[in-house]
Amino acid sequence: MSAIRVILADDHAMLRAGLRGLLDKSQDFKVVAEAGNGEVLLEKLKTARTDCVVLDLSMPQMDGLETLKELRQRYPKLKVLILTMQKDIDHFKYAMAHGASGYILKDGAFDQLVMAIKLVMKGKNFVSPAISEYITEQYVRSIEGGDVPSLQILTNREKQVLAMIVKGAANKNIASSLKISIRTVETHRSRLIHKLGIKTAAGLVKYAIAKGLI
Repeated sequence: MSAIRVILADDHAMLRAGLRGLLDKSQDFKVVAEAGNGEVLLEKLKTARTDCVVLDLSMPQMDGLETLKELRQRYPKLKVLILTMQKDIDHFKYAMAHGASGYILKDGAFDQLVMAIKLVMKGKNFVSPAISEYITEQYVRSIEGGDVPSLQILTNREKQVLAMIVKGAANKNIASSLKISIRTVETHRSRLIHKLGIKTAAGLVKYAIAKGLI
């Protein structure tokens, strides 16, 4: 049986080195590439034959949530295993709903990664035992509270853009205030709509009020 080809995508080089060392101990795995952000990962996938991507959610330039969405569109058969510090229901639900095969907390990575990769390659899902109970409790609470997405699923920049949108600021004013391009503002608006499942400015205002943002 050939080795499982893996790409490690995380912005912390020391963690990638540790995970590579862990996988290199077994003939069952071959780390074919590493990436520090989503854009680099997508570029590496153009040439590196890969079976499984170990993907961090919190990365610069292109975070793991947006990267996961792109992976599902471009490589629907590729297995993606989320490795993160994000211990909340919204990140978990987003990841699994957008095609992730597993979800592991970083503090359990060295104990669970080998088993997790083998399981997802067999077509099964894997969730760290340490967060299974927590996720279940949070999910029940989210249903009771109307299942409104948490602010935790947004990046700091997305929160800034959202705060200005709900105050009625136009794209050009947001761009000027935050010192970014209008196109970047439009991208953030699009991500807000996608992540929150809200299609109108009025809906964003209602969400912001519910979350105490304004």
